[in-house]
This record gives sequence, structure tokens and C-alpha cells, in this order.
Amino acid sequence: MYPVVYEIPYHYANPVTGRTELPPLPPVAQQLKDYPLPPPPAPRAAAPPPPAGMPADVAAAIREIGPKIDGAKTTALYAPMFKDATADGLAIKRDLAYGPHERHRIDVFTPAAKGSKRPILVFIHGGGFSRGGKSAPGSPFFDNIGTWAARQGFVGVTLNYRYAPQFQYPSGAEDMARAVAYLRSHAADYGGDVKRIFLWGHSAGGAHVADYLARTAKPGIAGAILTSGIYDLGDTVSIWKDYYGEDVSKYAQYSSLPKVAKVATPLLITSAELDPPNFLADTDRLLAARKASGQPFADIRLPNHSHISETYAIGTADQSLSGPVARFIQAH
Repeated sequence: MYPVVYEIPYHYANPVTGRTELPPLPPVAQQLKDYPLPPPPAPRAAAPPPPAGMPADVAAAIREIGPKIDGAKTTALYAPMFKDATADGLAIKRDLAYGPHERHRIDVFTPAAKGSKRPILVFIHGGGFSRGGKSAPGSPFFDNIGTWAARQGFVGVTLNYRYAPQFQYPSGAEDMARAVAYLRSHAADYGGDVKRIFLWGHSAGGAHVADYLARTAKPGIAGAILTSGIYDLGDTVSIWKDYYGEDVSKYAQYSSLPKVAKVATPLLITSAELDPPNFLADTDRLLAARKASGQPFADIRLPNHSHISETYAIGTADQSLSGPVARFIQAH
């Protein structure tokens, strides 16, 4: 109930009491004391400024989408940025087999000029363990990452892996091991440095890279970039049950976090401000565990980016993620 501030007289008789006068009211000050007004709403926190190179309209649209995974809307925002992109000055080899399954395929992007001892950056896509791919007809994703890497002077590799539910844990880690073994054997063919292989996993791809690190005594890589990945399965049936199964008793064994926290491999751990909460929580747990272990790592949380936009922006003027990745590779 709010206090009556204006005393408006009746213009007709009350049909029950016949009364035509307003009942006496306490002073307004007393009414405010008896029925205090609610506090004004807290001002909405200002959105952070968009990263340099992110168009303002794209930043506004990403914030409108919010902390959820919306590939269609995000693709509509970012695909036009690559409409004039070309692979001029680059050499691309498609669908090279790194294992026996039909999804054991990689694309390799290199500068056209011959070279050697180049860092090798391998990007592993997300997709909830059961979909996605290194490329798709008519789409710039994830050729955008392979071409960006080659333009940095790296050997860029984009990779497919086997899908759940047909292939469950630890198939992803096994595929990472196959890919690393292949690249170690063929690094010189692409002008790459066998001692400077970097795995970059996003979302489910980040889980596969983390699982590989957790299961492999000698990973044979120079570093790993974990972007909005999955590292801790918890103690209830996981939303990722298609890949990890429903036997909760095995989750502690399957969760990569305890071992990834301690591996000596240098890590760059990244996430997006607008990642869904479960991804942010996993990243925060990994960061805390890695810090406690004393092992080397760097981290960055990307303002105004979402789970999808963070990797779609690679190769655009927005270097909020590509810049730290390039510096991480150059430092190791």
C-alpha cells in the first residue's frame, strides 16, 4: 500500500454508507513513516566497451544474445566480415588423414613461401562432442583460424575428431594423440617445428585437449590454449552424458581438472564474459587449481564476447583473443 498524497473528494455518495466526504487521513509524513516507499532500483551496470576492432552494432547484438549458445545469430553477425577474405599468399592442403576413421582428417594452412621451424597451431572445434567441424561449405569457420595462423607465420591446422555417442570418452584424447603423432612425423613436410606444436581447443575441443593432457605422461607439445572448455564433471549426471556416460562413479576419474592443474605444459586459459555459467564455473575452477599448483599459465576473460563469438572473431580486426594467442605461441 502506498500513501495517499492528494486528497481527492468523493463526487458521489458511497453506495453502502451513503458517505460523501473523504475519511480523515493521517498527515503525509506519518503515512510515509507507516508505509515507506521502496528503495529506487539499483542502476544497471554499464556494459564494458567493445574490444577494439569489434563493431559497435555487433557488440550490442552479442550482448542482446547474452550468455547462451546461439550459432545461427552469431554466424549472421560474423560471416559478413569474411565475405572478401581470400587465401592469397597461402597454401592449403585439405582432408589429410591422421588416423583410420573417416573423421580423422586435418586441413593444413601454410605461408606459400617455403620455410622451416614454424610453430604448428592445431585448432580443435567445439560442438557438444557430437557435431561441428573444421570447416563447412559456404562458411568461413573455421578456415578463419587456419588462415589467420598462416598469416602469422605459423603452420595452421584445423582438425576433425570422432563424434559421440558412437565414440565416447576417451576417444577425443585418443584422437589428439593420433594428431600429435602425425604432426610430429610430418612437421618438416609443412615447414613446421616438431618441438613447437600447440593444441588449441574450444568448448568440447577444449575438453579433448584437457583430457589428452590429463591422460598423457609426455604430451609432446610446447603449449596448449584452452578456450571455454569442460574440465570438471561434478557428481551428478552430466549434460555431456553422450560423451562421458551416465556412471557418476567414474566422473572423478574422467574429470581432467586435477591432473591438468599440475601438468608442466604451459597453458593459456581463456573464456568469454558471456559464456554460459557452467563454462565460466569450470574455467574458474581450473584457474584456481592451476594457481595453487604453481605451474605456468596465463589467462584472459574476453569482455563483450560470447561462447561463439570469441572464435568467430579470429581473423577480424578484433584481436582480443588472437593477440594473446599469438603472443603465447611466440613466447614458447
